[in-house]
Amino acid sequence: MKALAIDSAVTCISLAACNQQKKSSITLDIGMRQSEKIIPAIEYVLEQVELDASQLDFIALSGGPGSFTGLRLGFAAAKGLQLSTGCPVYSIPTLKAQAEPFSSWPGIVISVIDAKKDRFYIQIFSQGKEVTGALDIGVEDIAKDLSVDSHILIVGPDKQLLFDRLREYNPQLHICLFQNLSSSVTDALFSMALKAHENGGKNLEPYEGPIYLRKSEAEENKSMV
Repeated sequence: MKALAIDSAVTCISLAACNQQKKSSITLDIGMRQSEKIIPAIEYVLEQVELDASQLDFIALSGGPGSFTGLRLGFAAAKGLQLSTGCPVYSIPTLKAQAEPFSSWPGIVISVIDAKKDRFYIQIFSQGKEVTGALDIGVEDIAKDLSVDSHILIVGPDKQLLFDRLREYNPQLHICLFQNLSSSVTDALFSMALKAHENGGKNLEPYEGPIYLRKSEAEENKSMV
């Protein structure tokens, strides 16, 4: 497998390159400067595994929901490489990628990203199967649909925040949060995109964009004018 993974759905942008047994990764958490550094960072991870962009079998892209700016940045970089090399791009829903390593958990898995404004982007899974689609939802609505008999595992970059909020709302919920139980989203992106590549999955079309569950702040402000 010769592949590149881009996860820009959250505050920290993660990039990884894989060339057979060789793997390189980097994380950028530098605010607005990420737009300046994403292309040099992609070149860096490819160079570390002695891979040229023209040799890529595919690009695995975190497709959202998540940060509006980050997702647009990741999509622009992936589409640029797709245009210049003809390499297929597979857009993988971010919440699914976060939950994929925990598909053997015997209870409920909640994949979460902080959506700000006292809301969360979540998706709920049970033993690898989708219980819900991706949701933009408040804590009260999350909690009311969870059974106190379920064993709930929260995963994703903002798992601690949702854990704290749910415990405040309903202390009787059986929620698990293991700080040392983590996984690389880029590894999940590689795995899920490889399956799509091998099974003739849908390549990202030039007109397709990220998964957005709400309007951007700029769009909301414009609609109020």
